[in-house]
Amino acid sequence: MMNYFSLIFSNNSVLRNLQIQAFKNFKLNGVCLEFGASHKLNRNFLKESSKKYKTFYSNIDKKNKKFLFLDLEKKINHKTKYDNIIIFNVLEHLRNINQPLNNIYFMLKKNGKIYGSTPFLYRIHGAPKDYNRYTKDLIKKELQKKNFKNIKIKELGMGPFLASFSLLRGYLKFLPIIYHILITLMILLDKILFFFMKQDPIIIYPIGYVFSGVKK
Repeated sequence: MMNYFSLIFSNNSVLRNLQIQAFKNFKLNGVCLEFGASHKLNRNFLKESSKKYKTFYSNIDKKNKKFLFLDLEKKINHKTKYDNIIIFNVLEHLRNINQPLNNIYFMLKKNGKIYGSTPFLYRIHGAPKDYNRYTKDLIKKELQKKNFKNIKIKELGMGPFLASFSLLRGYLKFLPIIYHILITLMILLDKILFFFMKQDPIIIYPIGYVFSGVKK
């Protein structure tokens, strides 16, 4: 269920707010690895300390010596197998996702799960480079090619008005009162639009996607 209060008043971007809400629906346990983890640990999707799962973080820079250094674009020979691998806001920074998905499949235990998210109608953001935007159809096809099963992909957003607002958020956030009024208006307009469009506007105007799959 959408948390509209958080969406309107959060300091996070619209996309990240939607991703956080979606991530809370995942039931995690066992040994978990998050790729592209932030060195500001409270910014990560996995909790550093959880009673439900054991957390490992990975990033391609070496600022934090506790993080694993795993380059997804190169073949990884890593002994540890994981119950869950989290890859939010990473795929768009990779030139090709064939080898990364091979690596993730290899690193998962049997019946282990991949949980991921990637932007679509979203600004260019380098880390250090921003290469791709993936559609739902392509994400599904790529996961199927790697023999993932029980693939689930969900659009993040509400429609064209919230998507447009999201693109302008970097400027509007400096005008807090106007920001709150406008985002509320955009949400209402997308709600109204839903009743007049033959196709759900979320499907054709996604800000991003969240997906999951299970290793066979």
